[in-house]
Amino acid sequence: MSKVPCLGIRREDKNRWERRAPLAPSHVALLVKRGIKVIVQPSTLRTYPDKAYYDAGAVIQDDLTEANTIVGVKEVPSSLLFPDKTYLFFSHTIKAQPYNMPMLYDIMQKNIRLIDYERITDQHGRRLVRFGRFAGYAGMIDMLHALGDRLLAKGFSTPFLHVAYSYCYSQLENAKDAVRSMGEELAQIGIPKALYPMTFVFTSEGAVAQGALEIFKLLPHKMVTPEQLIELVKNKDTAEADLNVLYGCVVQAADMVSPNDPTKKFDKTEYYQHPERYHSTFCDRLGKCISVIINCMYWD
Repeated sequence: MSKVPCLGIRREDKNRWERRAPLAPSHVALLVKRGIKVIVQPSTLRTYPDKAYYDAGAVIQDDLTEANTIVGVKEVPSSLLFPDKTYLFFSHTIKAQPYNMPMLYDIMQKNIRLIDYERITDQHGRRLVRFGRFAGYAGMIDMLHALGDRLLAKGFSTPFLHVAYSYCYSQLENAKDAVRSMGEELAQIGIPKALYPMTFVFTSEGAVAQGALEIFKLLPHKMVTPEQLIELVKNKDTAEADLNVLYGCVVQAADMVSPNDPTKKFDKTEYYQHPERYHSTFCDRLGKCISVIINCMYWD
């Protein structure tokens, strides 16, 4: 084992869409400056080119056996797990996910110390490595493209087709420009009358939702409350239809569940501590009013 602290950055191999990296070249430069050797496996898919890591002081090579600690993003195939190392990645094992139990068993058998990003928390138990605003950006952009494909399959050609998946853009601003351009087209030609009103419901107001809303608000839109959403859909055949506007609505727990006891009001603290005292009203109350659900909350 190397006497010099050595960190390995593995090449992601779970699927061809995975372009993320656990550390950026700027992080590598800081580590090298502190006397830590960094080895980066070469990758033609990673969003940062190998040269950027090399220029930051990293060694570019396939062999990571010298590294004391190896970091990645997604799960590591069991055959590529080295014994007696420390690994950091999203293992997707904390809920005993069946498909990753063989990997977890191999980790234990190989005396590996696993640091799962999902288990890194602050003093209040809140996760520090989690989906944030950029997850909202990517999810919303991908959804717009998927929506265009879905509507086309149903016989509707819409401007949503003109936004690509998020991985196709080299920078966030490029993706935003594409969404703005699509919004300008939407403002001119509108949506088919049969799709009115086109409503987007965002669950929660957290960081993911804020990212998704930032993208949504690049389009011609109007934000409404859950009550206004219900009235909008109820009166869609009698009110004057504005086909050039999309409707957005943010819903939270109080809009999705009700106490089992009809004499009680929703209490967030009680709901989180005793969910069995509540039942879902989301589908019956809002389901028929929604064109697209943008899920930005954690489901357990």
